[in-house]
Amino acid sequence: MALLGKDHGISKLTGSTPVRIGGMLILIGFILLAEQRLRTGWLALAVPILVGLSLVVAGLFSRRLGLAVAGSLMCGVGAGGFLSFYTFLEVDMRSRVGFFLVAFGMGWLLIPLLSSLVGRLIAWWALTPAGIFIAAGAAVLYSGLTVVDFTLYILIGLALALLVWGFAESLFGLIIPGSLLMGIAPGIYLAWGRVSEQNSLARTGIMLVCFALGWGLITIFSRRVTQRFVWWPLIPGGVLAMVGWGLYIGGNPDNALSFIGNTGSIGLILVGIYLILLRSGIRQ
Repeated sequence: MALLGKDHGISKLTGSTPVRIGGMLILIGFILLAEQRLRTGWLALAVPILVGLSLVVAGLFSRRLGLAVAGSLMCGVGAGGFLSFYTFLEVDMRSRVGFFLVAFGMGWLLIPLLSSLVGRLIAWWALTPAGIFIAAGAAVLYSGLTVVDFTLYILIGLALALLVWGFAESLFGLIIPGSLLMGIAPGIYLAWGRVSEQNSLARTGIMLVCFALGWGLITIFSRRVTQRFVWWPLIPGGVLAMVGWGLYIGGNPDNALSFIGNTGSIGLILVGIYLILLRSGIRQ
């Protein structure tokens, strides 16, 4: 009897799949017929979005994360295609590609929310591709399309994704690469981007000092993950800062005081954040 009940449940589960597929095919057929009749220019482009929404709803009601994920990605692709090919947007091809990447990234961004509605485990891992695709789209839309520009946007997007994931799950192993990327990304951009007119020695110094600030962020962010401050990142951070200052002084001695003052100000800001977090920890 138990075996028969189990077989009945399996047949019931698999039997619902043709119904869903048939319903979606009927919906697509009616939409395409309406497009032929009305000639709106956008109904056909809305088909992937409607199919994606149908999959999301089916996944939420059946509590199947796979359907919800597929629907979310389909919505992202559909929204990106709609923004890229619909003629009401009088933009160039570069902007259309950027819109598509951002929309696809937003589809990934919906997955953690949908997973929280379907089950207990939240799919924070989806933040990583979401951050990469959204950052890539922003780079296409707003940057000069150079390698350094793409590096800045991609690393910042990936860093934010890792930090949010690390804070949400209290995973210090994700805080470390996220913090380092937050220092590496602006360091590469300020040192080797178009805004920099320094020589190679000074540029290397700028990059190392920014990298050192990333190590400092590990200590700052560790307070919210481990309930205590982790001090060892200040050792490599301090060494990199000293070496970076030395290289910058050797490459551009005229502006050395200004550079040290600016980076020192950022260091004071980090110390201020540290004191605020320390006070908060004392109250707890």
